[in-house]
Formats: sequence, C-alpha cells, structure tokens
Amino acid sequence: MNGRVVLELPARAEYLLLARLAITGVGRSAGASEETLADLKLAITEAVANAVKHAYPEGEPGRITVELSASAQRLEVAVSDAGRGLRPGNAEPPADDGPREEGMGLSIIRAIADEVELGPGPDGLGTSVRFACAL
Repeated sequence: MNGRVVLELPARAEYLLLARLAITGVGRSAGASEETLADLKLAITEAVANAVKHAYPEGEPGRITVELSASAQRLEVAVSDAGRGLRPGNAEPPADDGPREEGMGLSIIRAIADEVELGPGPDGLGTSVRFACAL
C-alpha cells in the first residue's frame, strides 16, 4: 500500500480512539506485523494525548491533525496542533532517573520509532511531532 490519510480531530481525549483505529488500518494495509502495530498504536496514543493535554488551555477549543503515510517498507506519522507550542526545555525527554508522569510520551515515541522529529506545527504555530517506523 502506498497512501496517505489525514485526520482533523478536536483536541479532546475521546478522539484518541480514532487515531488508533486509523493507524491500525493503515498499518495493516501496509503489511505491518502485529508487534509493530502495537508499538505504533502506543506511539500515536502518546503523541495525540500530548497534544490534547498541552496544546490548548483547558476549555479552549482546538484541533489536532494526524497524518499517516505508508509504503511497503515504512509508515510515517505526523501529529500537529496550532496551540501554545513548545516551551524551552520541553523538546528533550527528562533525565533517566526514574519513572515520571510528565515527559514520558516523547520518550516512549523515541523508543518505538526509527526516526523522530519535534518542532513547530504548520505555519510555525503550535507543535508537530513526526515519527517513522520501518515495516
């Protein structure tokens, strides 16, 4: 399968499932193993949850864009928002001195993916996390 899927979602936790279902469908169509699919579902859950939690002030409506691109050898994911953006010091995971609640999402994504990029979202607003996995 070669293709691209784009989801525009409200920045609310109840839409995490749609991102997980989309990556499962795209991953299966591209021939990903069940183990790779499980990793991808965890990574996309972390990326979308970070955007839901951190991008917009509580109660303020916002949107998250999820882009999935697949080929026979690779699946690429981009999760972006137009929210508050990265604050200094948030681009790197915390030091590995024990479990923490904050900052684990990006560490999990980095452990799962072959490539990870973190930066500003579309038009320089918000945040975008892009990651890719070999299939």
